[in-house]
Amino acid sequence: MDATATPGAWKRFVWQPLAFAALLGCVYLFAPLAFVLAFLLPLAVCPAMTEGKTWFALSVPLAPSLGYLLAGGDPIIGAMLPLFPFLCLPVVSFRRRLRISLVGETLLVTAAFVLSALAMLVRLSELINGPLFPGIAEYVVDTIRGSLYSGAILYRLTNAGVLTLPDAFANAMALQLGDLVWLHPALQTELLNMLRLRLNEAFTQWIPALLMQGGLLVGLLSTLAAERARARRDGTVPPAFRQVRLSRREQGYVLVLCLGVVATSFSDQPVTALVCLLMYAAFSAVCQIQGAAVMVALLTRRHPGRAPLYGLLAALLYALFPLSLFILGVADQFVNLRAAGKRIDPQNQEEEKP
Repeated sequence: MDATATPGAWKRFVWQPLAFAALLGCVYLFAPLAFVLAFLLPLAVCPAMTEGKTWFALSVPLAPSLGYLLAGGDPIIGAMLPLFPFLCLPVVSFRRRLRISLVGETLLVTAAFVLSALAMLVRLSELINGPLFPGIAEYVVDTIRGSLYSGAILYRLTNAGVLTLPDAFANAMALQLGDLVWLHPALQTELLNMLRLRLNEAFTQWIPALLMQGGLLVGLLSTLAAERARARRDGTVPPAFRQVRLSRREQGYVLVLCLGVVATSFSDQPVTALVCLLMYAAFSAVCQIQGAAVMVALLTRRHPGRAPLYGLLAALLYALFPLSLFILGVADQFVNLRAAGKRIDPQNQEEEKP
């Protein structure tokens, strides 16, 4: 028996239950955190599954669900919370056996993300007993209306330019006492109606975009984390984010997605409009991720040790200036930007391959 295996086993026996208890406690104290954890856990459970930590990978997704149920959440949504991590585990486990490419694995994890999120949105629509986006907007407005700080919230939203003060109330006065603000009842009603319209438009745009952007990002990062763990176990070279590139066939699929956006953009039907938003969000996310990979690849060519710093820079651009990465990603589909500027190594006189 190896004497060094005992401390490692004890550490694993201790930290895994502690991680489970920490996740359960955080969700119990703040129930909305369950949704965030449920969709971020594949970043941890996918590499754990490839490293052979099967029980940890199977048990940890249950912590947010159990904490959400103990906090009094909806039982059906609580049962749906582990769905996404559990769908990801077979994908990363049987990837090599089924000969799935890295991009194919990413797309399967993204599909699991979208299916899980759509199931929760459908259940949420049933709970609010109405259309999803207007129902969420109405719920937010009703919450603000019933809050003691409703006047202060509307006042700050107006000062921030989110809401516009109606001309009829241009000379209206507000009474402020500490953090409390009292508005004219008619003005408050007008601002709440305006906020309802703004939220409905925003949710219609944001939720589909967040669904596809988040699915592709989490899918790609989870896949890369799982492949890195597998490479450490097998002693092989792990794939890097800067090496992510679409094949000719995959570029054809993206082109079909772009044509689908154009074809459905002229329809006014709600279902068709939602499908158009989802396809456009997926198309833009693919191009932005490709642009980020190209940027990191070009910057790390001279300074490979600064790859984490360049990855952080790409993440900031993705969040703040996504259009720049979008243009770079689209250009990379026509011109191999990563091969531009390749220099011949003077030692072996061989051109570096992309």
